[in-house]
Amino acid sequence: MPDRIAAGLVSRTYFNMPLWAAQQHGFFAAEDLAVEGTIHGNESQVPPLLDGRFQVFIGSPELAIQNQAEGGPLKIVAGNAGKLVHSLIARAPFKRIDDLRGRIIGIFTEKEGTFFHAKAMLAAHGLNYPGDYQVKHTGGVPPRHKALLAGEIDAGLQSVPWNYVAEEAGMNNLGDVIDYVPDWQFVSVNVNGQWAEANRDVLVRFLRAMLRGTEWLYANRAAASEIAARELPAPLPHAERAWDFFTRSDALTRDASVNLKGLSQVIATLKQTGLLRRDAPDDPAAYIDDSYLKAAQG
Repeated sequence: MPDRIAAGLVSRTYFNMPLWAAQQHGFFAAEDLAVEGTIHGNESQVPPLLDGRFQVFIGSPELAIQNQAEGGPLKIVAGNAGKLVHSLIARAPFKRIDDLRGRIIGIFTEKEGTFFHAKAMLAAHGLNYPGDYQVKHTGGVPPRHKALLAGEIDAGLQSVPWNYVAEEAGMNNLGDVIDYVPDWQFVSVNVNGQWAEANRDVLVRFLRAMLRGTEWLYANRAAASEIAARELPAPLPHAERAWDFFTRSDALTRDASVNLKGLSQVIATLKQTGLLRRDAPDDPAAYIDDSYLKAAQG
């Protein structure tokens, strides 16, 4: 019987492509693994990693960092998206960031990246939270797109290729967040360190299959775009543009390493916003165990 891994995913975004590729091309099966990816949505990844509902979670590193700083067992074991790939998308009436004064911005939660990044973009244009705009929890990128279409929010950060989908729907792209926040580890592979220690071989095989999925993605534009178009879902031309963007920019990190400079920025931001203890380590290495990834790479 193959070893089972339940993988938590935030939403249907391009960040999941290595996992989807590994599932559909037998890379997990070749490692004697049965991997099920579950969209967990707008909920904390911590409880299901602690109670064993998920063995891995492909999501933002912030909660793993906070848990580790409080003495918890969560660890970052690999990278995924080592750069920001979002644009600030606004409904048609709003053509400039300045137009968003008094409006509603869609975010995931106040404790993770999309909130921090939206704040940084708006602050650069003189709009500060909470006085100059409101925020609304929408969940991840796909439900945020629906909220934009429904007029429930006026703007929100959308990742590639959802920004292309939004533009085609008549919305306005007000700029790329990477121009405001150049370094950020946006998505990582997080685990319960206790589970990982007890199942080292299983985790190494999982990461090895994920690396194969990433390599396959980089080498197969047409086939990878078909998977993305089906899984996101998105029009095939947008999925092809997404492949071009992610592979050209290495935003989906090819060797699955963690962007240490980007993770340092995450740690600093968490401290600045009061979401991480001031005496928590500043060194990204305190929150990472890369021994599993090194074994998978070897």
